[in-house]
Amino acid sequence: MKEIEIFVLIGTLVFFLLSTFIISFAFLFQKRQQAHKLEKASLEASFNEEILTAKNEVQENTMKHIARELHDNVGQLLSLVKIQLNTIDDENPGIKRVSDSKEYLNKALTDLRGLSKTLNSDNILRAGLLKGIDFELKRIEKTGFLRTSFQNKAKGFHIPAKIEVVVFRIFQEIVQNVLKHAKAKNLQVSLHENVEGYTLEVTDDGQGFNLQEKTKGSAFESGSGLANLRSRAKLIDGELEINSGIGQGTTIRLILPKAIATSHDHSSPNR
Repeated sequence: MKEIEIFVLIGTLVFFLLSTFIISFAFLFQKRQQAHKLEKASLEASFNEEILTAKNEVQENTMKHIARELHDNVGQLLSLVKIQLNTIDDENPGIKRVSDSKEYLNKALTDLRGLSKTLNSDNILRAGLLKGIDFELKRIEKTGFLRTSFQNKAKGFHIPAKIEVVVFRIFQEIVQNVLKHAKAKNLQVSLHENVEGYTLEVTDDGQGFNLQEKTKGSAFESGSGLANLRSRAKLIDGELEINSGIGQGTTIRLILPKAIATSHDHSSPNR
């Protein structure tokens, strides 16, 4: 009888140990599987961020190259044309077509210098993001396509220089989309500050669009659509909000957490 009790006791102990081992193994396996998924997701996120960073750097280098070409080559050629027109005007004063051509050429040179400045991010970094936005809006207003306004309600605004460039490119892309598609007459830009962070808001009074349809179409999936704006915002830990409706205009908000000022390189002084 004692032998049976001992056998049952040993069997129970073995069963308990075996069950404990199986449960521990299953728990450990699940934990490792979860850790593997998190590691995979982290690697994928890092990979995507590297791709976005590389794309951004390639675009910046391309824009700088175009800016230099415009300033050094095209600008120089236009300056030579201006000198020749001045010579013709001196030798044959009073020719209206020559004086008109000089006027058009002066405007072209001014616009070319302005475009060259906005293409080169180094100019943005020197002047600061807020001045860059103001300069870009004034340049657009001179074309006569849009009436613009800019309000800075974030007096203590400060973000690193690398982030400033990305924010400015997002702003430029939003404005270009307005010029291409919105058929707007007015463009209002404002910068707000709250406890959580900063919000750059761009509002137009154009024809608007159906956001749900837009996000399903090729414009969103392509690199030049809304997806590209969201990707750029994600690159700097920002968030993009889009509100639009047919005939109601469009408002796009770029929300930047205040932690962005300390989580990235501090290379931008207060401006």
